[in-house]
Amino acid sequence: MASLTAPDIAWHMRCYAQGLLHEWITPNALLYAWESDLLTVTRDGMVCEVEIKCSRTDLLNDLKKPKHSQGMLLNGTFMDKRSGKAKTLNEAREDQRRRAGAERCRRPNYFCFALPCAIYRKLPAGKLPPYAGVYTVDEEGRVFEERRPIQLHTERIGADDLLALARKMHHRYWEELRRARHVPMVQNGEGVAETQGTLA
Repeated sequence: MASLTAPDIAWHMRCYAQGLLHEWITPNALLYAWESDLLTVTRDGMVCEVEIKCSRTDLLNDLKKPKHSQGMLLNGTFMDKRSGKAKTLNEAREDQRRRAGAERCRRPNYFCFALPCAIYRKLPAGKLPPYAGVYTVDEEGRVFEERRPIQLHTERIGADDLLALARKMHHRYWEELRRARHVPMVQNGEGVAETQGTLA
């Protein structure tokens, strides 16, 4: 079997989360100041972020990101972006929350890495942050809980955020269908992309 790809791991983690009765499973979600490879939401409204890594280099580079290096995940610290690059829309929203009096950045209740078994076995001890759970996936698609994530906070996801996740999946579904049918996109008068044609 070929090496596991990120979509392979995402699929197996999706099946694993579904087996745990997580009710929302959203890939490539933009809910926080960063993009999440996979967000799952439990029945009681707890969010788990799954960061998918297929190589040791990719994993070590991820640990340099502000969500780890600046304590955003662990402590809820707001991002200090020193690179001079413009902030993303979600980063700007977090800045607005801070100016409005928020004391901590938005973050999941749990965070974990999902990676191939072979990559995990070669990691030096103590390389991964202690708050991060670790799940490995073997060549047969089996998922193993190597380390359970610690709970970062107890605040449950709100209805507005669930609606935002649902809306993104809704638009993503129709965009994939549009691409499959090769339907061109047009801009309406409000700057919103829509497909040509009618329902008749």
